[in-house]
Amino acid sequence: MFSGIIEGRASLISKESSNNIVKMQFEVRDIDISNLKMGASIAVNGVCLTAMEYNDNCFSVEVSNETLTVTNLGLLNKSDEVNIERSLRLGDSIDGHFVFGHVDEVAEVTSIQKDGAAKVITFKIDTKNTSLLARKGSIAINGVSLTVNQVLENAFEVTIIPHTLERTIMDSYQIGSKVNIEYDMLARYVQSMTSRK
Repeated sequence: MFSGIIEGRASLISKESSNNIVKMQFEVRDIDISNLKMGASIAVNGVCLTAMEYNDNCFSVEVSNETLTVTNLGLLNKSDEVNIERSLRLGDSIDGHFVFGHVDEVAEVTSIQKDGAAKVITFKIDTKNTSLLARKGSIAINGVSLTVNQVLENAFEVTIIPHTLERTIMDSYQIGSKVNIEYDMLARYVQSMTSRK
């Protein structure tokens, strides 16, 4: 489980495929991962993965073909950057919201507007999922816990403050960028319960 507060960024330095599994190695920026344990959970662009190998500033994960298909990890090329967050530990502060690392869909950036030092970004999503959104509700975008500004017919809008732009990969987004979306778990449970009535 994660909080959606990104700890740092990492760059993809290698990608190898074998037996329907892709091994990815990342070089970490911003944080010390020397205490990362083998088998520990780590969120890469909001996808919960298992750290297989690591050293002072690099770690490797194994990604299934299914995960590559339903997330944006399959779109990564060498040197591309990702957001990373280590899993929560007992006693850690939850400053964002509960993020589970299970991606619901891949959304597309359709608009980027400057608002002073901040950016207002619109993401296109599957129309059927707008019922999982609420104005001022929580959403995870590439693992980043954010607040929904507006819910549109098949899209939603968020404002990215300067601190988040600096600490994550969100400042690099362009029109057409593909991002991982995880809807708030509470919204998913409510939808599940109401759909059974």
